[in-house]
Amino acid sequence: MQVEVQSPFSELKKAAPVFNETSAVFKNDLLVACSQEKLSDIKTIRQYHDTLLFLLSYPENASLKMLAQNEMIRIADSIFQLSDSKKEKLDLSGLAFTNTHGGFSIALIKWLLKEYPGMASIHSFDEEGVHPREVLKHALGEMEFELASDEKLKPEAWIAKASGTKNKGKQLQWFANQFENINASDLIKDQLLDSLKLYVTIEPKQENFSRSFGNLKPSQTYFHTSGILKKFDEAALINKKLPTPKKLSPQQKSEIINCSRVALCLLNRETDPVTYCNEDGLLYYELEHGLSIALFSMLPERRLPLESYIGFMMFKNGYPMAYGGGWVFGKRSLLGINIFEAFRGGESAFVFAQLLRTYKNAFGADYFEVEPYQFGKDNPEGLQSGAFWFYYRFGFRPVDEQLNKLATEEFQKIQKDKTYRSPISTLKLFTKSNVCVHFAGNQKPINPADISKYISQQIVKQFNGDRTAAEKYCNAKLKKELNITISAKNPGIKKLNLFYGLCLDTNRLSGSDKTKIKKLILEKGINEFEYIKLLNQIRFKYSFE
Repeated sequence: MQVEVQSPFSELKKAAPVFNETSAVFKNDLLVACSQEKLSDIKTIRQYHDTLLFLLSYPENASLKMLAQNEMIRIADSIFQLSDSKKEKLDLSGLAFTNTHGGFSIALIKWLLKEYPGMASIHSFDEEGVHPREVLKHALGEMEFELASDEKLKPEAWIAKASGTKNKGKQLQWFANQFENINASDLIKDQLLDSLKLYVTIEPKQENFSRSFGNLKPSQTYFHTSGILKKFDEAALINKKLPTPKKLSPQQKSEIINCSRVALCLLNRETDPVTYCNEDGLLYYELEHGLSIALFSMLPERRLPLESYIGFMMFKNGYPMAYGGGWVFGKRSLLGINIFEAFRGGESAFVFAQLLRTYKNAFGADYFEVEPYQFGKDNPEGLQSGAFWFYYRFGFRPVDEQLNKLATEEFQKIQKDKTYRSPISTLKLFTKSNVCVHFAGNQKPINPADISKYISQQIVKQFNGDRTAAEKYCNAKLKKELNITISAKNPGIKKLNLFYGLCLDTNRLSGSDKTKIKKLILEKGINEFEYIKLLNQIRFKYSFE
């Protein structure tokens, strides 16, 4: 019987997440063996790259880190020397000097054009999208009615004719400029861009626009000399006080924002807080075990009216390793996390506990909900991995009472028989409900969705569905009772005028209450982090209580 010989690359992949008395020496020997192998096979390059990312994020010592860094450079050099046909097979991988294609917001496109000139260009328009002439005709002069109504040209040809260039990069710059000239709100522009189904190519000319080298430079590296944390006191960590946010220079803030945007671009992803964040809307905490977290709030005009959508990017020894966000309203937060594939098999539970700790201590949230996608809905990997039980470990239970009862029964089976595994059919049932955990154990916080429904009901009931009349009434109340006038300079006022005018029993508010609420409304358009803090200091007296 012939025994299949494993390549050093495969052996290293298996060895990477193993930490014991001999693991560092074993990984060192395997890295040396890998360094002597030729890098030309596409599958091997992909696998080896992600193994190196894990080793750089979870290094056992400085020697291993240096070897992994040298090998990452060798991968980049090897890719540079590949034929175009081979290199094309690495598109969308996020490896150094490989292309990425995706659909991005106009804000991100403008950022790419500004920060990485010559790298972004038009890739294509999906045939299911609206023809660009139907959108861009609103930015053309009236005398260009022939160009605006030309139905013979396909999207790419029409863009080339309208822009006067065949250069795809210049076409994208022209498109961005014309799109900005459309007289419409940002939200309507978002919908118009979505309707076009425009895809952009990013052709990196800098090594830092990659998963390979797109990392922050931490002040010091955390070496896993004692292995990785699998078992720890979750409750103690979640309740542990956060360190003071790190003081950052404008340049450091810009680096964190850019690094986070690049990491998401390479996944063909965007999150609004990262896309619409500036240096004033960033907090950065350095946590334990080489873990750090950046928290992003959006520009005032992009913020949600009640909740605060605070995005995050987790870094492990400077490498982006997880992203997501929390929708915070008072003591309540909806939470979502995505761990990058190369970092799975590490300290996932520790990372999630740190995330709960951050949102609990930074924003005062003690009630958390997680949506079903996170543990299996339309997510086969989540079902296969039994992700539901990952959240169960942290105290999350189905919001639905019947499913909560079923989860208790299933957990008892697992406790009695360590070999028992919940069938996929049962795990699918759990995805019919959010799961929640309440660390304070008090009354469940109000859901902002219920406030929104109440406002719609009151507009129909009090104003016969006339939204303009409702706005005028609420604006008048703001002016009379809080001396606040709607202003374009502070978009937070318009976001909260209906909340104040229709939801709060203002007759029961003291002068002190009104002072706090006035500050709250103004802060919504200034500092989102301060708004969150103030929200937890006010005991609202709702009209529907």
